[in-house]
This record gives sequence, C-alpha cells and structure tokens, in this order.
Amino acid sequence: MNRNLNILTVELDIVRGDKAANLAAVDEALRIMPPSTDVVVLPEMFSTGFIVDADDANGLAEWNSGDTMRRLHRLSAENHVAIAGSFLARTASHIYNRAFFIEPDGSETFYDKRHLFRMGGETKVYSQGSATAPIIRYRGWNIKLIVCYDLRFPAWCRSTHDEPFDLLIVVANWPKARHSAWHTLLAARAIENECYVCGVNRRGTDVADGIDYATDSTSILNFKGKPVETSQHHCLRYASLSIDALASFREKFPAWKDADSFTLHL
Repeated sequence: MNRNLNILTVELDIVRGDKAANLAAVDEALRIMPPSTDVVVLPEMFSTGFIVDADDANGLAEWNSGDTMRRLHRLSAENHVAIAGSFLARTASHIYNRAFFIEPDGSETFYDKRHLFRMGGETKVYSQGSATAPIIRYRGWNIKLIVCYDLRFPAWCRSTHDEPFDLLIVVANWPKARHSAWHTLLAARAIENECYVCGVNRRGTDVADGIDYATDSTSILNFKGKPVETSQHHCLRYASLSIDALASFREKFPAWKDADSFTLHL
C-alpha cells in the first residue's frame, strides 16, 4: 500500500542575487524540518530571486553540475528527502528558468519553464522550454512539476488518462498584487484534475524592482480545492497528503473519465 506523502514548503524571503544567503536559509529549514518529511519545496528561482536583467542573469546562471545543484544533492542525500524548486540555469547557448526535483538516491529531473512571463520581461532574457512538464514517480506518488506563470494555462497542467498525476507542485514568485488570482488558479487546477496542489511562493520584497510578495501565500490544497490541514513555523509549512483519500474521491466522483482528449503542440 502506498504511504502518505509528507511535504514541507519553504516560503523564502529571497535575497536578490545572494546564493550563499539563500542556500543558508534552506540549510536552516532542513535542520528544523519534521523527520518524517518526504519532499521539501522551495520557491521559483530560490537562490537568486526573479532576475530579468540580462547581465545579472548571465552572471548568476549555473550549469546543472554547478555549486547550487551539488549543494542540493548533498542536502537531499543527508536528509533523505526530495527537494524541488527552480533556479537560474545555463547551457552553452541559452539561459533557462529551470525547475528541478532532486531525490536522495541522486536521481534528478529538470524542466525548463514553458510559459515565460512576458509582462515582466522574462521573454527577453530566458529561452522557452521545449518539453512538456514532467511527471515524477516518487515514493508511490505521481508528481507533476510546473513553474509560476505555467499555472495560468490549464491544458499545460492537465492530468490525462495516459499520464495521470496525484500532486501538482507549482513553484513561484507571484506578486502580492495578483494574490487573488494565485489562489483562485491553484484551486481550479486542484478541482479540474482531482489532485492535490502545492503552490509555493516567495515572501518579502524584491528591493531592486520594488515588488512585494504576500506573506503566507503558500497553499496546499486537496482534490476539492480546499486547504489541507498544516502545521506552521515562520516560513515553513508541513502537511501530510493521503493517497487513500485521493483514490476514494476519484472512485466516487470519476469526472476524469469524461475528460476531453487533446494534443499539445510544442
């Protein structure tokens, strides 16, 4: 029988461009997390903040084999947890807003953000991802991973007959000004996919651009779009998700059987 999945979200007040400070905050969170934690979820671009200056982005971007990913691999292995989030990544010719899912055994899954936030200048600096958002099999759960603006596009977030998922993880830097849209969209994705949704946002203010982020905007929702019971300590939130409750609801209310088929064209 599949076990419950225990999630710890870390709503960081990201220090712009300061990888050492942001990684130290992750270290601290893992030192005080509940020992039963299975997955730790960090915000979008957790180590740098949301950077849309081309020169800054080029200076901060890292390879998958760089210091940030090596540090997360070590933390994952030492603490026996998976770690998800996104970071500022480079290849030989491109820069990406790259999501990651690092597992204790060293397995890693990456996803380059498909929907770039043009209103914030992301399209001018980053390359668009060319693959669908991955579904990761971890400790008996199917987990789909997307990034921030992806949340606004329901076809991109759809659970299908061929590739169903149990949990949608959304990592974000979603401004306070659009706080209502964030919570509405998270609930919509949970209801339409009959799945759990974990939306992890940053907090604080990005002093470089003056954008405010709401405190306590992270949400963990069940398959009805309702908040899951959590325990909270400062910027940390912990919840236990029940695979049995999810399976029971899907059996009693199998709306997924009547879903329309569609094909994504990349």
